[in-house]
Amino acid sequence: MPEFLSRIIENFNNREIATVIWLFLIFAFLAIFKKDMRRSFSGVFSALFEPGLALILIIFAFYVAALTWLAGEIGVWDSNQIAQTIVWYFIAGLPLLFRAFDAKEGSQHFRGYAKSAISGTVFLEFIYLVKTFSLTIELVLTPIVTVVVLLAAISERDASHSSVNSLMNRLLFVIVAFVLWSSISQIWVEPERFFTSRTFRALILPIYLILGSIPLFYILFCYSRIQAAKRQIDLKTFHSEELKRYAKRRFILTFMLRPWLLRRATRQFCILPAKENKDVDAIISDILQYVREEENPPKVAEDQGWSPHAARDFLSSEGLRTSDFHAGHAKDEWWSGVASKELGDAIFPSLVNYSFYGVKGVVRKLRLKGYFVDQIVTADALDEFSRIATILCEGALSSSVNDLRQRLIARDEFEVTVASTIIQLRSERFFNENGYELFLELERPFGSPPEK
Repeated sequence: MPEFLSRIIENFNNREIATVIWLFLIFAFLAIFKKDMRRSFSGVFSALFEPGLALILIIFAFYVAALTWLAGEIGVWDSNQIAQTIVWYFIAGLPLLFRAFDAKEGSQHFRGYAKSAISGTVFLEFIYLVKTFSLTIELVLTPIVTVVVLLAAISERDASHSSVNSLMNRLLFVIVAFVLWSSISQIWVEPERFFTSRTFRALILPIYLILGSIPLFYILFCYSRIQAAKRQIDLKTFHSEELKRYAKRRFILTFMLRPWLLRRATRQFCILPAKENKDVDAIISDILQYVREEENPPKVAEDQGWSPHAARDFLSSEGLRTSDFHAGHAKDEWWSGVASKELGDAIFPSLVNYSFYGVKGVVRKLRLKGYFVDQIVTADALDEFSRIATILCEGALSSSVNDLRQRLIARDEFEVTVASTIIQLRSERFFNENGYELFLELERPFGSPPEK
């Protein structure tokens, strides 16, 4: 036992040991005194042994082992870092792996992993962790920091708790500054104990493992999208089995490493009346043409409407970039996806949606829709809707929007025509009368459809 404890102390610092002790105490308390929690733990452990999840965990473990072997071959990893590698796998690696399956189109999800890995905050976090206080002090400091962080996060979501949020953020800044100052002071006094090859390897390891794992995360994400596409196609009963097999083969071969396009192809196959192999080929051709047009979008005359590629980006700075512009169920009817966003930081926030529709190659109507429940709507949420509505008008219109800005701030219903655009703001009560929707619509219905 003494040898085992000495290995723990050698490979983990006091802050990490204190964190493990507190986590163990919390889980032990919940498992002993909370019956529902025991059942939850049982469910989690049962899920770990499901074949699909277990296989992913094993593949990731072998992949990390291969990365560490390669790092050892080039001299940036040694056996003293086994414990650090295991901790990274469970504490950092698995959360990143599971988050990869939630990647959204246009979010630069996997590129964000790389940016986080090489950002300056990584070095500050390393400095924060590398030099610690005694175990007794860390056992007291760890829960205090945790509580402050949680209070800051919770209070940030409600404007009425802004004073609490401000206090917690100042307190957290003081704590972090003190710990960083202590760490830097220790490094300043004994630089020879910090600037060593072992410290360098400890700093590089998590960065290396994150960057090295991104290809696997992306491949597993693509594989999950392929399986989802297969299931979605198989659910359709009005297509022949031969056509579904052809669609799966063509879609996967064309888009296996482009999951967003695979999703588009599967969606179009399911909503359009595809009856023959040539219909599947046409879906692929339309998607590839749309992708090519994104690089050099064709211009659309103002009296006809808007370019769908431009319309997607009118509110991209606000996190409201829609999915692609695609054919709908009705003949000659094309729709975008719906981009949604919460308005404000309240616990139960209002919502805003952005979408547009028209015909192939041309957007005829832009729509911004806000959802507001009477009991929880805030002035900040309404002001945010007005601000986003103004940005949409600025992007969609070639003329000044000063007059519109004042109308949008007032949020009184109106309808005006600016050049070739009809602009309307209207309100509709919910069916249950507990709230209302605000609609801002910009329409250009005057032009003739583009030639096909």
